[in-house]
Amino acid sequence: MRVTDIILEAFDQPYAFRWENNDDLDPDLDPRYDALARLPDGTNLTINFYTDSDVADNEDWIVEFWRGNRLDISGAGDAQRVFATVLTAIGQFIEMEQPETLRFTADKDVEPGQKAMSRSNLYDRLVQRYAQAWGYRLDRSDMANTTVYLLYRIR
Repeated sequence: MRVTDIILEAFDQPYAFRWENNDDLDPDLDPRYDALARLPDGTNLTINFYTDSDVADNEDWIVEFWRGNRLDISGAGDAQRVFATVLTAIGQFIEMEQPETLRFTADKDVEPGQKAMSRSNLYDRLVQRYAQAWGYRLDRSDMANTTVYLLYRIR
């Protein structure tokens, strides 16, 4: 079996998750969806989808994911299945909401001994593989400490 086959197979095995939508709680709140999973090590994986109403005319849906209470690289392992879960949730969210844009970031600030661009490099490979299949084109911007990914729906 080739290494690429092993990697692709790992991304086909997401963890089970459930959806929560704040519209069910209060329709006056900005829209928000959360995909929630419990990982085998006991930590929670939370994938947030929300809009930023503090920015005028901002229609971007922002995507963040947390393992436990961390947005950064946790080093807890199982990254392939965690990313498989995140990618599956993004795909399902796109089917549910059909957003015009999705925005997420890759932080370049890392712990000592980690490579500053490792998260950006991983996101680059994943976004290149999935964006077009989801019906989006990519706009990528490098900032000092962050890489910003903005996906635009292809019409």
